[in-house]
Amino acid sequence: MKAKEDERKFISDCIEVYHSLLALWNVKSKDYSSRMKKNEQYEHLLRKYRERFPDADKNQLIKKFNSLRTNFRKELKWIKDSEKSGTGADDVVEPTLWYFEEMKFLIGQEEPCTSLNTIQIGEEGEQSQKILKIIWFT
Repeated sequence: MKAKEDERKFISDCIEVYHSLLALWNVKSKDYSSRMKKNEQYEHLLRKYRERFPDADKNQLIKKFNSLRTNFRKELKWIKDSEKSGTGADDVVEPTLWYFEEMKFLIGQEEPCTSLNTIQIGEEGEQSQKILKIIWFT
């Protein structure tokens, strides 16, 4: 049991480091689109991760954090769906994921983003300046 607690503590510490590295998760960060900045920040996070997993490489680290994020999103959706279901306040689902609170900083990243595309190909192949609203999820 102690080993599991130690690993959870370590993963919590890694999540804290991840939270401080905006280029890795914050789509509103100016560095989010910078491959060079992301690589620097992954190297920083990898140094922390290797304290417990000395043979880990960048791909394993990315896979681990993608897994953490995916599970967090599933838990968040489960909670939000329970809130929308018309149940009473006492029946809203409580998070069961042990690191849910540590990853709450990602909640704003799960909202839809809006962008405008101003180019559309007309019927005869010419471009026209018609504005389209495009929504995607990050």
